[in-house]
Amino acid sequence: MKILRLIDQCIDSFEKRIFLFIFFLCLYWLWQNVWQLILFGKLFFVTDYESLFHIQSTLSMYQSSVFVRILYYVISNPTLNVFRLISCIKLIDILAIAGVILLIKKFRIVVIFNGIKYVWGLFWVVKALNSKSVYLVISCLKWLSLGLFISMLIVSIVLLYTLSKMIMNYDDFVHEL
Repeated sequence: MKILRLIDQCIDSFEKRIFLFIFFLCLYWLWQNVWQLILFGKLFFVTDYESLFHIQSTLSMYQSSVFVRILYYVISNPTLNVFRLISCIKLIDILAIAGVILLIKKFRIVVIFNGIKYVWGLFWVVKALNSKSVYLVISCLKWLSLGLFISMLIVSIVLLYTLSKMIMNYDDFVHEL
């Protein structure tokens, strides 16, 4: 009972609940970016046929990232179905996207770099899928992974900075809302 009262005291206003929502939203996007950083860091070191298919066989480990789930679906299915593609997106992803859209003013740089990430990724995935040889695919994947790694690193740093700024200036942040 004391724990419930303590929680009630900590989250007793609308501003504090919004702060908590923004905090967990930043943590969610940071979690997404960490998984993508790990994957694209490994993808950069693909050099031959065996390492390419080893990465493809371990893609299921990265299923907590919505971007990787969509990529995995595109790679593993020869025919694309829009409804199956949409089924890759979970409810938590929709809530996180809605949260970013609602807070677009505060997270403008994150939205810009995520947009760059999706355009860059789509371009290189389409180019890799239309390649005639495995070595061209590996070349495309190197460029894909390099661009996405840099983009995800910038977004992760911005999110870490935002989280630390939010925590350090909690009172100012809550009253600003």
